[in-house]
Amino acid sequence: MLDPKEMAAFDGLVSQLHSTDPRFCRRMRRLSTPKPRLYTTAAAALWLLAPLCIIFGGWTGTLIAAVCCAYGFRLYNKRNGNAPQPAWWVATPRFKSSGPR
Repeated sequence: MLDPKEMAAFDGLVSQLHSTDPRFCRRMRRLSTPKPRLYTTAAAALWLLAPLCIIFGGWTGTLIAAVCCAYGFRLYNKRNGNAPQPAWWVATPRFKSSGPR
C-alpha cells in the first residue's frame, strides 16, 4: 500500500504520462484488454485438435485431448473479460484467506 503522499506523486506521474504520450498509453491499455476473436479462434482450434489426438495418440492422446478441451473452454469463457461482474454475494469465494494473525 502506498502512502498518501506517494500515491499523489504517482497519480501526478501517470497524469503527466497521459498528457505527454497518449499513443503509448493507448497501446498499453490495448495490451490489457482481452482479444475475443483470438480467444474464440484458439478455443475452436483446440477443440478441432482433440479428436485427432484421440485417434492418433491412444491413451496419451486422450489425456492431451482432455487438456485441450479444458483449455479451450477456459479460453472461450475468457473472451468476454470486460463483461460486467456478478454481484458481490455471488462472486464471494467459499473460503476467505485470512492474512497474518
